[in-house]
Amino acid sequence: MTYSTRNTVVSTQDVHSLFAAQPIFDQNLNRVGVELLYRSDTGVTALELGDNLATTELVLNLCSSISEQSAHYHVPTFINVCANFLMAQSFLPLDAENVVIELVERIAPTPEFIACVSALKQRGFRFALDDFEFDAAWEPLIALADIIKVDILLCDLRLVRAQMFRLRKYNLTWLAERVETQEQYETCQTMGFTLFQGYFLARPEIVTGKKVPPTALRMAELINTLFEDQPDIAKLSAQLHDEPAVVMGMLRIANSPMYRKAREVSSIKELIVRLGLDLTRKWVLMFSVFNQCNPAAAGLVLTRAYTAQALAQRWQHNEKTQSQFFLTALLSGVDILFGITPADFVVGLNLSDDIKAAICDGEGDAASAVDIIGSIEQAYSMKRLPPDVPEDYFSLYNQQQFDVEEKLNAVIAP
Repeated sequence: MTYSTRNTVVSTQDVHSLFAAQPIFDQNLNRVGVELLYRSDTGVTALELGDNLATTELVLNLCSSISEQSAHYHVPTFINVCANFLMAQSFLPLDAENVVIELVERIAPTPEFIACVSALKQRGFRFALDDFEFDAAWEPLIALADIIKVDILLCDLRLVRAQMFRLRKYNLTWLAERVETQEQYETCQTMGFTLFQGYFLARPEIVTGKKVPPTALRMAELINTLFEDQPDIAKLSAQLHDEPAVVMGMLRIANSPMYRKAREVSSIKELIVRLGLDLTRKWVLMFSVFNQCNPAAAGLVLTRAYTAQALAQRWQHNEKTQSQFFLTALLSGVDILFGITPADFVVGLNLSDDIKAAICDGEGDAASAVDIIGSIEQAYSMKRLPPDVPEDYFSLYNQQQFDVEEKLNAVIAP
């Protein structure tokens, strides 16, 4: 099989509604938080979709989407959850410092649920009781709560004032929501509310962006772990736990005649020791790209990456820089693999400044190598040699293409 014909680049994903965001303000009208609200381009409401699915989709969009409206994320995000979502430990991907979990009034505060809230509280998560109506069944959660949200249009403010006095022994912050007039805002300030939300202050704003495919998200997570200065082996093993094809393929390669030593490799840690970090990085990416993408596209992008590494070696760069060339060229192909522009893809990755400059600004030797390889790919596609690319670079590319084909044959071998 051959890969030299340049594939048509997949168009970048359309912009979608990710969620709505309504700011939360303090007494000085500083924005100190933002509540995220489910929104769908299809018009389906969270109630119609179901609390669990709506929250899951919202959290996924928050964590994995690409949006230029990033200012919303500079303050803690308030997210409504249902009991099933919370007890499923779905908040594991979120940083406790950056989120406030809103417990909606539809939740039944069972002993199991209260224990779950207590455990998350010990891990540093903060909780807000949303649309709180002072039901006695919620009393055990008050001691665990940080914020009480009161819908001032639905509650008798005289009763609210009495409850604020009754609960003064707890370290609670009171948030007035649905503040719609100057008079309501001033009244709530006088009562002792210190946080405010409502149309008088700001309406919800639709946050739009590009939804990242799960395959691309997994690839981004792997790249972040693999290319840390000292990769966390336990973290890498956990990420590969749900990628059995990658793990089995890696073990097969490590136990092949190419690397076989005295005994077989039977764990991720042994595998990394056997292959070394650089080879582990390349084989994990090889298996991941091949298993998640079209084989022809995988072959093209992997050939690009290995050719860039070979050029770095030809240009007498050290091993660390050669590895950077490899990753830069691989990332330059995410538009082919996932339909996401490389510049968008690298925004959230923990990469060196040199790699980001190469991808986003076309600066540096790695970017020059990618440009040369692009010219070679275009030349094969157009069946016309460019005058500005040395002929021996074509031989270099052809050799890497052959080597990638051999490696992919090893990947798919029974």
